[in-house]
This record gives sequence, structure tokens and C-alpha cells, in this order.
Amino acid sequence: MTFLNSEKRPTGSAMLPVGFFISTLCLVLVAAGCNPDSDAREVTFDRGPFLENTVQSVILPAYSDYSSQCQALRNASEQCTAGQIDEQDIVSLRGFLRLTYLSWQHAALFDFGPAADRVLYLTTNTYPTDTSEIVAEISNENWTPGLPATLNSIGLPAMDYLLNHASAGEIADLMNSEPARFAHFQRLIDFLAEESSAVLYAWEHDFKARFVSSTGTEEGSSIGMLLNAFNEVYEQGIRKQKLGLPNGIMTFSETPQPHLVEAPFSETWSVELMHEALIGCENLYFGDRMQGDSQQIGIDDYLKSLGDFEYGIGLHNEISGQLSTAKAAVLSMQDPLGQYVVENQSATYDVFAELQSLVVLWKVDMMSSLGVLITYQDNDND
Repeated sequence: MTFLNSEKRPTGSAMLPVGFFISTLCLVLVAAGCNPDSDAREVTFDRGPFLENTVQSVILPAYSDYSSQCQALRNASEQCTAGQIDEQDIVSLRGFLRLTYLSWQHAALFDFGPAADRVLYLTTNTYPTDTSEIVAEISNENWTPGLPATLNSIGLPAMDYLLNHASAGEIADLMNSEPARFAHFQRLIDFLAEESSAVLYAWEHDFKARFVSSTGTEEGSSIGMLLNAFNEVYEQGIRKQKLGLPNGIMTFSETPQPHLVEAPFSETWSVELMHEALIGCENLYFGDRMQGDSQQIGIDDYLKSLGDFEYGIGLHNEISGQLSTAKAAVLSMQDPLGQYVVENQSATYDVFAELQSLVVLWKVDMMSSLGVLITYQDNDND
């Protein structure tokens, strides 16, 4: 059964510094050359229960929670009285937006099937956002979200700007003096709530059965789509976009680009969002939120079923350990991340190196061990 390929997402036009690209390429080539032992091994892993658990314990909870958080933010905005918004209203809305951002880090990993059909990844969190476009769209009564022309001015980043670019009191005053500004904020969250609900509905009512029934590993299979989407979002959306572009390591000049951090206007969410994204990766890898301390079937069990050798249990142990190391490295940074990448650039290079190690373990070693073909192309050297 062949599913729709996910649409490619832009991740910026910056290019890798030559030295970094060469060293990374060598690392990947070395890893790619270390194929699993050639001795025949009988693999008895049942991919059906793995796919079933991935849907029930990881994917559906991620989409359900994200949809609920979008609705909670929408409800909070509807409880505000236009023209009478006060500072506490803005503080409350900021709290709900933060929770929605955190929840999105989990749902973002599954950019295939219903999410790809609705271009959910791009319409939800394309950043940096274009603030001039946002301001221009406030007064546009015919504004239509989701069109290609609006991708740089919608979603969570646009709401980060509208709620966080000034003090809570100043934001309240602006929304009271410009009623269309608050109305536009509501249009933005209405769109996210409707899109998240539609994707969740599609998974629950049709796509789940199709996903679980496709148990092969060939291109277009459920496992192929799942692991390719996961690797692409991790490599391009987490490692590169959340840190590699802002800290300058992925540019020829290696100049920090602080404006490229996620949720820059909040000033206190960027590191937390990066860490939460790794927790989402961890949940998918282990098949639950218990880091393997349950009977749920995850990718970790798939690798361990290959046997007690380097590309089976040994690879699982490396991935598990590196996940912990990467999470700790991310938490060693401080917000505002835009300021931190400028003042502590070399320290962020060390964090990036830990994130890069997971690319090799997941994209090269794990995909090779499981016999799953990489079907997306990164554009680091475009």
C-alpha cells in the first residue's frame, strides 16, 4: 500500500561551512560502511503490533493533545472581551500558547499521511515569521490562511509575535485600540484548531487502519513513511532549524543568526521547545513515555530483536545513551537563546555536535539495520 509522500519543507537557505560539511560527510560514510554483520540472522519481530502501538501510544496521543491545546487556546481567546482586554488576559493567552507550542513538538514528527495532505507542518510552524506581513494581514478582511503566500505569517510563530513582541500591558493596549489585531489573532488560532482537528479525525477514522495494515519496509510502507518523516523532521527541523542555523554552524561565515531561533519574541521558550522536541523523539523511539520501562513495543524493541550484536542491541544502547546526552546538552543552554548563541557560540557548537550524533545513529545506522530506505533528501549543501 502506497501512501502520499510528505511535502518537502524549507529549512532556510544557509549553507554548511566547508569544514563542517566534509567532516560530517566523512562521519556518515564511515558509518554507512559499517553494515550489519553479513551472517544470516532470523528476525522474528512482528511489525504489526509495533505499528499498532505506535499509533495508539504515540501518534494519536500526540495529535489528540495538540488538538486539545489548540482548542484550549481558542477557548481562552473567546473568553476575552474585545476592546476590554487587560494585561492578565494577555498573560493567560501566553500561557496557553506556550502549552500549544510544547504539544506541537510531539505532533510535528509525523509529517506524512493526513498531516502531509493538509501541509500541517508548514502551516503550523514556519519560522522566522514575517512581521510586516502579519501587520498587513490584520486589516485584510479577505485574508485566507493556508495559501502558499501566507506560510511566512501564520501559525504559532505569528501568534508568538502578536502576543510577545512587547509587554503584556502594551499588547493589551494595542489589541484594544486596534480591534482587528485581536480579531486576526483569533483567525490564526481558529485555523490551527480546525486543521489539527481535521488531521486527528483522519487518523482516527480511516488512516489508522491503512497504516497498521502496511507491515513491509519498502518505500511507501508505513514503517518507511514513519521513519523517513521522523528522520527528516529531526535532522532538518530540530538539529538544523532550532540550533544549527541560529548558532551559525551551518553557514559559510559561521556568523550567529539570533533572529532564526524558534519563538524569538517569547524570549524564554526556545530552549524548552528544543528539549521537548527531543522528548517527542524519545517517545517515538521507545514506543511510549516510559523510556522503555513498559511492555509497549517501540523502535528500541525492533532493534533489540535483531540480536546481541553491534547493529542490534548494541545500536539501541548507543541511541538510548545519546538521547540522554543530547537532552542534557540542550538544557545546558539558556534563554533567550538568540542572545545565548551570540555570547556563547562555541558552547552551542558542542550542543550541536551531540544532536548531530543522533543523525548518524538514526539516519545511517538504524535505517540500515532495519532495511528501510531513506527517501528524502536533505538540502544542507544547497
